[in-house]
Amino acid sequence: MWYHKLDTYIWGISFTTSKADHCVYFKLIGDHVIYLVLYVDDMLLLGNDKEIIQDLKAQLSSKFDMKDLGAANCILGMEIKRDRGKRKIWLNQRKYVQTIL
Repeated sequence: MWYHKLDTYIWGISFTTSKADHCVYFKLIGDHVIYLVLYVDDMLLLGNDKEIIQDLKAQLSSKFDMKDLGAANCILGMEIKRDRGKRKIWLNQRKYVQTIL
């Protein structure tokens, strides 16, 4: 039921569902893009404009009980590294692979 409520809200603020995965939403705003990724009861927001991300967090917080855990360092077993100055991001699955092996 919560997923349907969230899905309806996300569609209502002009996000599109990814064709590859129905738990990935995106929105283009001029030259900017924002992604909202759901995994069970976690949400990851990604984008190329920090202000747009902050605005989306505020919108979502006004409608849903949420907790902001800050910048993600790991998701789904992938380590996330950033170089904000160079606007680059790297995902590393080394830890995940070691766990499986």
